[in-house]
Amino acid sequence: MDYNDYDYDLIGFWVLTSAAALVSITVGSLVHMRGGSRAPGLYLVLGVAASIVYGIFAGIVVGAIFEPPYVPGLSEGRGLDLRGIGLIIGSWVGGALGVLATVLMWTISTFIRWRLKRRTTEPVVGPDRQVLPD
Repeated sequence: MDYNDYDYDLIGFWVLTSAAALVSITVGSLVHMRGGSRAPGLYLVLGVAASIVYGIFAGIVVGAIFEPPYVPGLSEGRGLDLRGIGLIIGSWVGGALGVLATVLMWTISTFIRWRLKRRTTEPVVGPDRQVLPD
């Protein structure tokens, strides 16, 4: 990775920022459509935990894979080396967005399940408070 060109760092930032939220939304949709009654609670716990772990470690892992090149001036303490800091910040923001997306998907799924359950258990009442036929 050429750290003198900011395009790679920006691409890494945006990928790390959006990855956790996109995965959380995809998994949340699958859990809502195919999961059982206990699946949303398990999704919430595991999704929040996974997003926190992602926020802590994703930037460090990507930074270790794409190490900045050796620069003698920065290694001797004559400057502040902030190359790759966008990857760390991107993973923090991505982890926070992952937690937000997980909680939001769980809330929407729970509301939809509650609404469908309520709609199927309560009789339909007309304007004169009599039960309407199906």
